[in-house]
Amino acid sequence: MRRWQTPAPGERESEERSWQIVQAAYQERIPSARPRPWRPVLVAGVAALLLAGILSPPGHAVFGSLREAVRGEKHAEPALFALPTKGSRLLVNSAEGAWVVQNDGSKRLLEGYRDASWSPHGLYLAAIHGDEIRALEPNGDVHWSIGRMGLAAPRWSQQGSGDERVAYLSGRGLRVVGGDGRGDRLLAHGVTLVAPAWRPRTHDLAYVDEAGRLIVRNADSGALLWDALARQTPSALEWSGDGRYLLARGPSSITVFGNAGKQRLDPLPPGAASVVAAHFMPGSNAIAFVQRSAEQSVLWFYPVLQPDATAARRVFAGAGSFDTVAWSPDGNWLVLGWPSADQWLFIRSAAVRKVIPISGIDSAFGPGAQPTEWCCP
Repeated sequence: MRRWQTPAPGERESEERSWQIVQAAYQERIPSARPRPWRPVLVAGVAALLLAGILSPPGHAVFGSLREAVRGEKHAEPALFALPTKGSRLLVNSAEGAWVVQNDGSKRLLEGYRDASWSPHGLYLAAIHGDEIRALEPNGDVHWSIGRMGLAAPRWSQQGSGDERVAYLSGRGLRVVGGDGRGDRLLAHGVTLVAPAWRPRTHDLAYVDEAGRLIVRNADSGALLWDALARQTPSALEWSGDGRYLLARGPSSITVFGNAGKQRLDPLPPGAASVVAAHFMPGSNAIAFVQRSAEQSVLWFYPVLQPDATAARRVFAGAGSFDTVAWSPDGNWLVLGWPSADQWLFIRSAAVRKVIPISGIDSAFGPGAQPTEWCCP
């Protein structure tokens, strides 16, 4: 099990003193509600369920001065020269198309493609081009395509055994096709425009219907496995890497389901600030998420899922808007999108010991560029 690195002697005390100073300065600037410890909301025995696979907490850290955090990180690299993890690639969706960024910083634009996502091992992409969903290699070679109206959100199943599926939205219908482009069929009517989420190593698919209900269905048999309601209608769905938990992000909420939807946690209180991104850490059940208010954004981290004691740790705060966060495949790094500063921040997550700021994002990738998926182990 992957764990956070233990801080050096005296590191926690030094970081805590710095944290208290900066926290006091920020407190009056943030009108949004801060995450609170989770309340007991589950039936007896759920604590044991959610404690499995948790991480030890990282040390607190604050980078630079308050002025640097507000105006953007100083001494930023003028371009993305390399990714901080070996053998990885980053997928970026922008108004110009989909970008594939190699480990050495070289990149290729797949012009005109949108909603791109990786296949399990990063051999292919599923993306939309006009009125076609296409499976293509990172170099742009197309393997198959299907024409449909109202296309959105193609997602590869994560079975990784050569028997993959691709789920996608076509209007208000949820469709599934084989990874080889065969067997396209309708799985469900009346769905919302929320990207479906495959449970790892299965063909079980989670989606949201027009009533706002979360549905989990087997894509091969069509059998309903379970359904549930989150506190708010989900805006995004994601399974944990072991497939035990399903995260449903609402406009200002996070709901984590376990045990076939019968048990759930809602860590954020009513009236919390807008939640614009939330993702499980690879290989664990820890969660990184971004909240945004009118003036400021904050990147938070839940190192422990526990009904009566989980508290969020602040990783980074800055003026304006953060729009996305993505984990490296090994879980050691986060990339944080900061469009207000025209920067991305690569943050070493173990005790948050290092930040690599990259500037000039708009000029390098085009408007609206977001790092969406970091591939591959």
